[in-house]
Amino acid sequence: MSLAFVYPGQGSQQVGMGAELLRTEPHLEDYLAQAQAVSGLPIRRFCLEGPMMELTRTEVAQPALFAVSLALTDAARARGLSPDFVAGHSLGEYTAAVAAGAITIEAGMELVCLRGRLMADVQAEHPGAMVAVIGLSEQELDELCRSTTTVAGAIALANINAPGQIVVSGERGAVAQLSELAERAGAERVVPIAAGAAFHGALMQPVQAQMTEAMAQIPWSDPLVPVAVNAYGRIVASGEELRDALAAEIASPVRWVDCVRSLAEAGCSEFLELGPGRVLAGLVRQIDPQADVFSAESPERLDSFAQQRSVAAR
Repeated sequence: MSLAFVYPGQGSQQVGMGAELLRTEPHLEDYLAQAQAVSGLPIRRFCLEGPMMELTRTEVAQPALFAVSLALTDAARARGLSPDFVAGHSLGEYTAAVAAGAITIEAGMELVCLRGRLMADVQAEHPGAMVAVIGLSEQELDELCRSTTTVAGAIALANINAPGQIVVSGERGAVAQLSELAERAGAERVVPIAAGAAFHGALMQPVQAQMTEAMAQIPWSDPLVPVAVNAYGRIVASGEELRDALAAEIASPVRWVDCVRSLAEAGCSEFLELGPGRVLAGLVRQIDPQADVFSAESPERLDSFAQQRSVAAR
């Protein structure tokens, strides 16, 4: 069975993440030290001790999640697991790029810390808002966004996470108006997201421009395994395509539904989520109920998955 390693993005962070890994996986210490050196922030302490308010800061959460997911990838490989495909949700795409061998760990850490800092700056200078809308289709929400934009400011689809589960981001006034329109249109729920900024939309275009320039300064190799990318919702196999996709997703929707469907069409039947929480596992199950999905945020969970897979292969 073809296996995909999938990596969560911002929002999956948890105080205490990586604590079990540190007892058995020494590489995490190295990754946390790199994150601290590049970001200038006490990433290790925030991961292990919090408080959650500090860990949730964009410039903290992104390198913290990147470090933990990298260590889990090392731990998975130490147990004989190797991916046939990789994918990540938003920030998780950077972990996927490193896991696929397209960029070095050092380059990935530099990009992730820069991305987190630039996004945090936008949050401070021009705070936006995000809401998850449950129960409306992508087409219905897109039409509502277009009608809202003309009167209340920039707003657009940000995350197409699962059928009927879509996140919208934009100017605060536009998001408030969109929320009312979505409820009138029959949405089951409209849930505000504590993001502080309008990720994956027009407000992130300044970040996109600076990240595009930064990405052009580092070498990119063709990935050793195919990567499903958010911006296009399809699989890419060249370093150039992957670089362009990573730049595009900063101000474009995360097309996670299309990513999972593209992986399934390519023959992927197993998904291993490497990072804290189980958000991606739940989304994959909604998109492809036939897939075998497993979340691993600790050595024990990885042992369980490796054993389960070994038994199934007999």
